[in-house]
Amino acid sequence: MFISIRNRLIFLLIAFTLLPLVVLRIVAYPKMQSDVERELVRNLQGVESKQEDLIRTWMRERQKDARVIGDSPVILKSLKITKKDADYASILLYLNRLISEYGYKEIFLCNSNGLVTISTMEIMVGGDVSQKNYFTEATRGKTFVSEVHPADIPLINENGEKEMGVPTMFVSAPVKDESGIINGVIVLRLDINTLSDMVVKVELGTTGEAYLVNREGYMITESRFAETLREMGVVEKRCSLELKVVEPGTDVLTYGVAQCIAGTDGFDARGYKDYSGVTVLGVWRWMPDFNWGLITEIDKDEGYGVVYNLQYVVNAILLFLAFPIIIAAVLIARQFTTACALDEEKKK
Repeated sequence: MFISIRNRLIFLLIAFTLLPLVVLRIVAYPKMQSDVERELVRNLQGVESKQEDLIRTWMRERQKDARVIGDSPVILKSLKITKKDADYASILLYLNRLISEYGYKEIFLCNSNGLVTISTMEIMVGGDVSQKNYFTEATRGKTFVSEVHPADIPLINENGEKEMGVPTMFVSAPVKDESGIINGVIVLRLDINTLSDMVVKVELGTTGEAYLVNREGYMITESRFAETLREMGVVEKRCSLELKVVEPGTDVLTYGVAQCIAGTDGFDARGYKDYSGVTVLGVWRWMPDFNWGLITEIDKDEGYGVVYNLQYVVNAILLFLAFPIIIAAVLIARQFTTACALDEEKKK
């Protein structure tokens, strides 16, 4: 009988001593994980929203520049200018000043037939761009933003060297006369590095990053970890237009990118594999104005670091306390049953 009482007492002492910690592990921990998950997603969405606003503001300014410059009487006059004209040098100087002021790669003008009449890059002068979408769309009266694509002329790359195929893009606008008739088009060649720098500079802990992708799932801005990717041989020169954001060893787009280019905005707080094979938490949104997808991700281990640390602490406390509690419960129960046995003997 005393053995049965002792065992029950041991069980009750252990149960009531460890119960608060067990409840913390089973009930409080999942609740905290859920709270951290919501807060993390909210923070990622907040960062991405700010990034989107920054990108849209920068692009609106570039479109406004094209319209304002295109409305200048000097630009209208330049649609028919040739190198033989006395004003050619002064207009070229004006365009170069605009490049220096606004940070463009190139500014050029083309007449209604699509022939380039003047450009800050001499190689473009006399060229026919009548089949380019930035020309055809502008002749319809639109301020047009092209996709990021490889340049078909040598451009100065990020290392200060001339290179074919450097990622480039254009903003174009119609040039109209006083009666509103379109006489030609002004084209601004943007510096992709400026756009990339805006996106890469986002601060998201040690492993977080943001990047833009096109409709095919290729990065059009640089990865924060571009140098590491070059060292690994994943990309040769740069991530922009080289790195397709797929799961390693496959041609399958990562979950976040696939969802994004499908035209949906959303998030994944459970985790999916990124282009380096690491499980990440991500949010994404599609920007139909430019056919760009904005992806913001952080490694799952870093994102849920607080929750994981709590889990380790609670488990460690349980293991640390369990052994001495069991010993103490056994000793207390033994003393109790021994005392009960002595009392029973005295009664006899």
